[in-house]
Amino acid sequence: MTPVKGGYAVDVPMVNVSERARQDQTTVWTTLKGFGVTLRHLFKSLFRGDIPTIHYPEQTRQHSERFRGTHILTVRDDGSLKCVACYMCATICPAECIYIEAAQHPNPEIEKFPKRFDIDMMRCIYCGFCVDACPEEAIIMSREHHQAAYGRAETIYNIEKLMARPGIDAKGPGYRPNRPLAEAQIYDKEKHKECAYPSVVEERHPAVLYESMIRKRQ
Repeated sequence: MTPVKGGYAVDVPMVNVSERARQDQTTVWTTLKGFGVTLRHLFKSLFRGDIPTIHYPEQTRQHSERFRGTHILTVRDDGSLKCVACYMCATICPAECIYIEAAQHPNPEIEKFPKRFDIDMMRCIYCGFCVDACPEEAIIMSREHHQAAYGRAETIYNIEKLMARPGIDAKGPGYRPNRPLAEAQIYDKEKHKECAYPSVVEERHPAVLYESMIRKRQ
């Protein structure tokens, strides 16, 4: 510790990596020492069963519930989207990868809902700002991180893909403000079999619980 004005400074030794590498001499002994480390770990894995390697993709690691994976749009008790299209997530997003179109909700107690909600996963940086900004607990993150795609269009996730997909059921929810969720819930294909409001459009109902999704899962 070196006394300085206002306190003490920690003496940190400076190491010149290039100079140190030139000073080190590679000999047969140093090579054998390196092989010794490799063999030690090899026999430890063989006889103790201490194998850190997993057989991917047959085996996958369990991630923490704080993991920032692919997003999930949550729903209310009736199965309609929790999102009220306030644009706070789209506004705070540093990558500008969220696109929302608002529409009037059929329930007079709810002002708006997102007629369109897209996330461009190729631009997303998985920072979680959208989750922190959301006042309705309408968007959370999952522990899903597999996003292989054959084309650019497949990486743009719409409402249907953000609400329900196999990865959500397999991996579970990730980073979110409340554990468990306070008011929202994740879409359940068994629980939410009926639409909360009658349809006014052929393909989707106005509260954005897709009838096409329900028909596919019956």
